[in-house]
Amino acid sequence: MSKLFSTEGKIYSGMERIYQILLLNIIFVISCLPLITIGAALASAYGTAYKMTTHSEGVLYKEYLHQFKMNVVPATKAWLGIVALIAAGFWLFPYLQGYMVGNKIAYYVVMVLVTLVVLMSLYVFPLIARFQNTLSGTVVNAMILSLKHLPLSIIIFFITIIGTIIVPLYLPKLLFVWLFMGVGTVIYSNSTIFMKIFNRYEIVEEGI
Repeated sequence: MSKLFSTEGKIYSGMERIYQILLLNIIFVISCLPLITIGAALASAYGTAYKMTTHSEGVLYKEYLHQFKMNVVPATKAWLGIVALIAAGFWLFPYLQGYMVGNKIAYYVVMVLVTLVVLMSLYVFPLIARFQNTLSGTVVNAMILSLKHLPLSIIIFFITIIGTIIVPLYLPKLLFVWLFMGVGTVIYSNSTIFMKIFNRYEIVEEGI
């Protein structure tokens, strides 16, 4: 019984993990405030969360700052590219809407393109946090991996949508908890899945 409440027990470990997710959430939100740094914040949060999954994060805020310095340039470029794609989508939508109405082929083509952009966006920042690559190489890998591991990509998508949209909008009783832990929980949960995917390729690279 004493071991249960010791520093090596499950209760202490669980409380420590909750504290880390809360701290990760707060640091992430603060570093997103300039808006232009959202991409860097996402990559840094994932890089820190990867360390958390292996219990090698050390001092969490120091690890986050380290990740931020490493990822700020490529992640910001990726973020600005995604913002440009979204802006272009909104600008083109009134023109595309005329073709989509009554035209199933145009409708499905647009839906496929939107799906590819969404899947790519889910993988880009986790990839930046894990691997060194050119931006174009990262985008290509994001497309390939998201489709190759589609069942896991769907799980990641729903975790993200539930944790960032459904809970704050449709479950107001959980709003207070979400404000302090919502995004951090999403990133940590997704990071455990991304690690399972990425580890397969790291093992292959080490064996070459």
